[in-house]
Amino acid sequence: MINQSVKRFGKTLPLILIAFLLFSGSVSAQSVVDIWGKANEGTEVIFNSPVAMAKDASGNIYVADMSNHRIVKMDQDGNVIKKFGRLGSGNGEFNTPFGVAIDNDGNILVGDTANNRIQKFDSNFNFITAWGSHGSGNGQFGLAREIAIDSQNRYHVTDEFNDRIQVFDQSGTYLYQYGSRGTANAQFRLPQGISIKQDATGDKVYVADTYNHRVQILDVNGNYLGQIGTTGQSGDSGSRFFYPRGVNLDTNGDVYVVDTTNHKIKKYNSNHQYQYSTDIGIYNLEPAFPSQVLPLGNGDFIVSDTGNSRLVKFRGYSTYASVHSYLGNLRNADGVFSEPVGIAVDNNDHVYITDTFNHRVQKFDNSGTLLGKWGGNSGNGGPTAYGTNYWQFIAPKQITYNGKYNEIVIADTGNSRIQVFSQNGSWLFNFGYYNLSFPMGVTTTSDGYYYVADTGNNRVVMFNPFGYFVRSWGTEGLGNGQFRQPTFITVDSQDNLYVVDRYNSRIQKFDESGNFITKWGTNGGNPQIDPLDNWGEGNGDLFLPIGIAVDQNDNVYVADSSNNRVQKFSSNGTYLDTIGQFGGEDHNFFSPQGIAVGANGDIYIADTLLNRVVKFRP
Repeated sequence: MINQSVKRFGKTLPLILIAFLLFSGSVSAQSVVDIWGKANEGTEVIFNSPVAMAKDASGNIYVADMSNHRIVKMDQDGNVIKKFGRLGSGNGEFNTPFGVAIDNDGNILVGDTANNRIQKFDSNFNFITAWGSHGSGNGQFGLAREIAIDSQNRYHVTDEFNDRIQVFDQSGTYLYQYGSRGTANAQFRLPQGISIKQDATGDKVYVADTYNHRVQILDVNGNYLGQIGTTGQSGDSGSRFFYPRGVNLDTNGDVYVVDTTNHKIKKYNSNHQYQYSTDIGIYNLEPAFPSQVLPLGNGDFIVSDTGNSRLVKFRGYSTYASVHSYLGNLRNADGVFSEPVGIAVDNNDHVYITDTFNHRVQKFDNSGTLLGKWGGNSGNGGPTAYGTNYWQFIAPKQITYNGKYNEIVIADTGNSRIQVFSQNGSWLFNFGYYNLSFPMGVTTTSDGYYYVADTGNNRVVMFNPFGYFVRSWGTEGLGNGQFRQPTFITVDSQDNLYVVDRYNSRIQKFDESGNFITKWGTNGGNPQIDPLDNWGEGNGDLFLPIGIAVDQNDNVYVADSSNNRVQKFSSNGTYLDTIGQFGGEDHNFFSPQGIAVGANGDIYIADTLLNRVVKFRP
């Protein structure tokens, strides 16, 4: 039963870990005053959203430790050989690197994503050269992602936002490109992972065509040869994927596909016949949104378990694979986060944060001192901390403070329920069973009524102060009062409700009875069927937003998550300001989600994929 629950939970949130990173944003008057969540790893390694991996001729592993802005070199048992790089834009510095590869001469290539370039080093990490800039021209990148090497030692780079593969020689000189936006053969929609089977009879390029739910097989000139998966149709079978992000091959030509939103690795033989899938690994909820797979030989492989910020090593057999070991220490220390999502501030200016993949809540004072924690495993977090008991969570999302009753209210998303606690973490009651499907958002009005963004059912549900169902509104659709994946929800001083309508890239405003008032977002809040057609990056535009909060003046802050910024609006949707853009600097973000405003106007933003909380002050 839990297994099916977690599978469905993943399908409710298909784009959380798909990287939609835009590079726009204006300068805000807000300034950073504190950052919470840094892990102290010492001589060990604590990954921070690891993504791509590569292997050299000696079998050493290279990991793009994206949110730590570095490359980690280790042996196959996880012993660290070298940690290289830091946040910056100089030679040997990185900003959220997504890709790493080893060329035919043993040189190291890094997709230095937020710096819009590729960097090349020798095998000792001595800098050789770099190339690229932001744009759509030859040699420019919309988002430089992964890198694959062909038999002529040419570099094929997935340029995600430009829906193409660019090819460079060993000096970084642009040679040619292939691909364009679309669903036809040899076209892509946000391609991410890439791997090349070098062969004397002709190299084959495998591309994780993520948004088309398939892996395409091409020759090195981009001519279509075949595919694994069904174009445009998501699912979970030998012929269906759900936003595949990674692909790789072993020396036998067997193909491993990272079926990200199904939380699985699927293996195919060299003829592309389906062999098996890894189990979801419910005991540890692993891998949580995997990014890439690295075959080691003899059927064994390593997976970058991005959601849990570690690597999982599998022992592969003819018909199945089982977990062998883990590489990297967990991000579960006090004050450290594994995907912080929801934030709330109570009447004492204490801050509550849902630490999603630690399946817990952490409570801080306004200076960042930990005051308490609760959830499974006594609040100590880790992948085993999930649970279904009244004091446990599965991937909790929005959290809100109910001032009427001094309660902390949590959307326990994976358990499809709402949980209510006292301010010290004592459990009070649950509600929503049989009424909700993977709710992400919850808020309360001044009379103590609860309003829930019932994400899986595309509606808003109202409950009375005792947690009894009152009524609901909304259906799936594009019209006023309709939703496609409503996420967070909040209320202003007049008890008007603001709902983040994620797939429609807009905010909808209602009175407390559910009567539609207004909307805003890309194209004025009038969406298209395809979410990619709602892609807007100008002031006031939104692209797959998640979080929302209202300040004491009823200004509305929206976590424009896939534009990697927070936008501020008046209560009627007039654009006022922007905070941040894509990047690892203190004032920038990678997929911000939860927002809360303190009594003194301090703004707390959950910078989710960088696993930190940033505190701003006007």
